[in-house]
Amino acid sequence: MNVLQIKELFKRYLAHKGTAADNNAIDKWYDQLDQETPVVLDEKKEQILKEEIWLSIIPELKPGNAVVKKLNYQWIKIAASVIFISSAALLFWKSSAPKKAQPAITYSSISTKIGERKQINLPDGSVITLNSASNIQIADNFQSKRSVIITDGEAFFDVKHDEKHPFIIQSGTLTTQVLGTSFNIRAYSKLNKLSIGVTSGKVGIMFKKATTQYLTTDQQLVFDQKLVRFVVTKLDKQSLAWQQGNMVLNDASFSEMALLMYKNYDLRISTQDKTIQDNHFTTVLSTSMPALKALEVITAIHHLKTKQRRDTIEIFR
Repeated sequence: MNVLQIKELFKRYLAHKGTAADNNAIDKWYDQLDQETPVVLDEKKEQILKEEIWLSIIPELKPGNAVVKKLNYQWIKIAASVIFISSAALLFWKSSAPKKAQPAITYSSISTKIGERKQINLPDGSVITLNSASNIQIADNFQSKRSVIITDGEAFFDVKHDEKHPFIIQSGTLTTQVLGTSFNIRAYSKLNKLSIGVTSGKVGIMFKKATTQYLTTDQQLVFDQKLVRFVVTKLDKQSLAWQQGNMVLNDASFSEMALLMYKNYDLRISTQDKTIQDNHFTTVLSTSMPALKALEVITAIHHLKTKQRRDTIEIFR
């Protein structure tokens, strides 16, 4: 698009005679204007422009008289319009040109085995503690893109403050963004509910790129992925006891209890009893105790029995 076409486009826009497509293009240009770097002349061209403007003013000044009767601004207006139209042409070209593809972010995976916990020291000074049988992915170019994906499991984050580089964690359908704080994320791929608990600072949590909730110290969000809704409660600090080698069940469903028993003790548990499936379990068990002893504690609390079935243990009344 040449200069004359751009001038005509703006004339139609100002006269409210432009097409919808043209008006939309100009609106987009205005939206980008504040974000774009202004046209800057180099020192030599700027000096030439100043001299030429001054030379156009001198003939309008009377010798010996400090009062200017009339200034001829026509040349200045032309110079300004050239700069403006050149800027417009550049911005229109940039907005219509295909966007340069950003290089894809690559990640490296880190996992823990059943019964294992691991501390990960990141290049920015942040620390991640990974729970048993969990998996995360960390951006390879972490210095410029502080990005982590929790694909399965639980992790505690102690994030180093950096205003220029937000720390972003993707966990299931939720995105957590922080500048510097400490918090816990439980995001097991086989469980419907995700939870995020903050021990210090503030975090922002988003669902499908829309801000869902801000959490501050000692707050916890529990997100139901099926119902797409969440509740915010006071953080139960006992739920963080897994970092000291415990398995924590806090009003856990049967499916959650069975999953944690597998990830911590390598025990596969099942039941055919609907009342047991609907039951909830609350206890704290050391992961250093024998697996069958841990199961015995749970069944004793709820007055249940067990039976060995090939590779699983069935629970019944």
